[in-house]
Amino acid sequence: MEIFISSLVLYLIYILFYKSKKTLVKDNSEIPIDSNLKISVNNELKKENLVHNDLSKSYNINSTKDYYSQSNISNKNFQNKQTTKNSQQSAVWYGKNQFVQVRNYSISKGFVYVGEKLINTRNENNSYYQDYASNDASLINPSLNITSAESWEYGDEMGYWPNYANIPAKCRGAYLKWLSNGRIEPNTNIGYVFLFFYGLERRIFVDAIKSNVSVEERKDIVNEVLRLLEVYGGNNSFKMYARNFLAMEWLLFNRNDEKIPDYLKFNGHYHTNILRFLLAKSIAKQEPLSYELALDWTITHPTLGIRLKTPARRCPNEFKELFKQRYTQKFGQGIIVKANKTPLELNYIPASFTITNVLISKEKLNLPDPIILTAPIKKLIDLVEECTKQLDSYSKYIGREGNNPNSLYAQSLLPKELLQQSTYLNKLKEKLENNEKEIIVMKLTEIYDLLQEKSPLVIDKKESENLATLIELLDFGIAPDNRYHHLKPTINGQIIIFKKGHGINFNPSQEFTMLCSILRLGAIVSQIDGKVSHQEEKLLYNLIQDNRKLTNIEKDSLNAFLQWALITPQEISGLKKKLEIASQTEKTAIGHILISIAHADGRIDLKEIKQLEKLYTLLGLDKAQVLSDLHQLSTSNEPIIIDYKDKDTSYSIPKPENKPTSSFTLNDEIIKIREAETLQIKGVLGAIFTNDEDLEENNINVIEENIETNSPLTTLDEAHQKFFNQLITKELWEKEEIQIISKELGLMPDGAMEVLNEWAFDNANAPLIEDDEKIYIDIELAKEIINEQ
Repeated sequence: MEIFISSLVLYLIYILFYKSKKTLVKDNSEIPIDSNLKISVNNELKKENLVHNDLSKSYNINSTKDYYSQSNISNKNFQNKQTTKNSQQSAVWYGKNQFVQVRNYSISKGFVYVGEKLINTRNENNSYYQDYASNDASLINPSLNITSAESWEYGDEMGYWPNYANIPAKCRGAYLKWLSNGRIEPNTNIGYVFLFFYGLERRIFVDAIKSNVSVEERKDIVNEVLRLLEVYGGNNSFKMYARNFLAMEWLLFNRNDEKIPDYLKFNGHYHTNILRFLLAKSIAKQEPLSYELALDWTITHPTLGIRLKTPARRCPNEFKELFKQRYTQKFGQGIIVKANKTPLELNYIPASFTITNVLISKEKLNLPDPIILTAPIKKLIDLVEECTKQLDSYSKYIGREGNNPNSLYAQSLLPKELLQQSTYLNKLKEKLENNEKEIIVMKLTEIYDLLQEKSPLVIDKKESENLATLIELLDFGIAPDNRYHHLKPTINGQIIIFKKGHGINFNPSQEFTMLCSILRLGAIVSQIDGKVSHQEEKLLYNLIQDNRKLTNIEKDSLNAFLQWALITPQEISGLKKKLEIASQTEKTAIGHILISIAHADGRIDLKEIKQLEKLYTLLGLDKAQVLSDLHQLSTSNEPIIIDYKDKDTSYSIPKPENKPTSSFTLNDEIIKIREAETLQIKGVLGAIFTNDEDLEENNINVIEENIETNSPLTTLDEAHQKFFNQLITKELWEKEEIQIISKELGLMPDGAMEVLNEWAFDNANAPLIEDDEKIYIDIELAKEIINEQ
């Protein structure tokens, strides 16, 4: 009996002691992971939002920021110890600026998962993914080997889809070094950036969807992605994934906001989901599409989408503004598209291969999917092409090294709508519009002062035409306009500005050209005596106004030209050589016109006679013919008064009585020229006032065409020349094709493309190659460089 009682007592003592020991272990703040690996954790870890292998389980807290504050979690110190599969520690997420120590690397900026278990969610039932990567690719497993390395080393040894568990130990060392240095090393391999980015994808597209990730934390992650884009956005692949990430984050959590954030206003292919959503909303409400949506839709349309040409890409701001204005002119507030029946679904394909695709279902969106419609796009494509063509000349000019996009010449190449953006041009236009006169006289230097342009020393042909083009774009015309009047103003001289101008499609008639030359000859004769009489001016003016063959625009232009010619000293030097090609009949007709103008006031002084004799000599006519022609003119007019130096010494050439004789009038001579006008006569009148400089320039151009110039290709070595010549055979290439071509030429694909892009920038200020999912070659730019440099 005693033995039985003793045994019972001993058993009760054993039971009580054993239970007490289990309770002590359970409450210990140091939870043993295994015999080698320990993680020091505060007792409040019971509240933490740990991410477990089974995503159906989550430990929610109000804010990871609150939980992971320094008061709630001690420094994590992960040592490199081996663990068994059953004792692996679940991963912990470290938010913004939360510290963790992994071996010798202090990671203070957070945004990482650290632990040994973080399941691959891409397909939990797919054995391929489970075998290749049972854990998430971003998980930093402290139990794996690490070899010290710099953050820019060994990146090319990671493979296309880096996975922390599978990359070499030295790559892990380089990655941890990059993290510990604040993720700012610009020369780090992009694979390390992607590996970090995988973790951000996991936090937003797995944890935030299935658990309570705070708004503040999501904002922190968005800001981190934007920061990464600033440092590493030069990589097209990362830029594409990062921008799609930002778009999908907003669509998941903020799509009901009235306004989208500025960072989502990308171009084209980087925000297709945003575009489809905004299109669907506008069309569902039957709202007019904004020009921005219309343009982006045109670029990204799945079947008809166009690739913007060089002018649109080299001058993006000018192109967008021009498209905006012409879209508004054509469609008012915007086109309205009828909703289709196809429902909208939005899908995000993560960069990480260990995360499943993210889908916003049609049931949640309840919107149409208009992205595939083609009828509206066809109208928009024509508008895009029109705007691109309008910017072609400006684009080519600013593409050449050293050319100033704000210069007078550059501005003259811009479409009319874009000139409204220039403050100085608006000042000039305001000054001209405030002048009530139809014809405005201005000093040429005043124009340059208003444009804030430095006046050139000499106005050559190019500068003259640039100025005329610019004034024309302001809805005014200039005289002389070298394009039509064949004369240039002088830098210290005056010009005439007239309202409405010549217009864009002005094409002067033969009558205009002939009369322009006659007016110039008339101005020369009128200025002989040092002053222009009212009668002479009226006669020349009537030649314009009474001519029924001239259009109103031509009359306005000739009136302005006449005003300029009469107030500007006219030169006769160089005329003799130009008049040599005229026939005797043509020379006689021109001589008669000069006589008629000189006699417009009914008097001719000795000085005028001597000047007429000089002009006759230039024409190849006998100077004695002047008096004879005066007699002929007198047969149909009042007597001609010839003044000599002494005012009392003058006489009239009387009108013969009843004696038939040949006579002429000014109108008769003009009619004679008009009726007999051939290309030859027109050429004579035009040639009289064609600038010698123009002839020299034409000769130079002919000579230059025969001079073999060095092609820009000669600045490339032979291998890159061959690479260039193969690439420009088509616009779109697969990356595998580029790799094959590069290998055959002994080049690295990325390096070779970079060389060609730098070469293109040097020659045309634009990239030749765009590296996206496929490789795009700007063939138009290539032609521009080769043919026009």
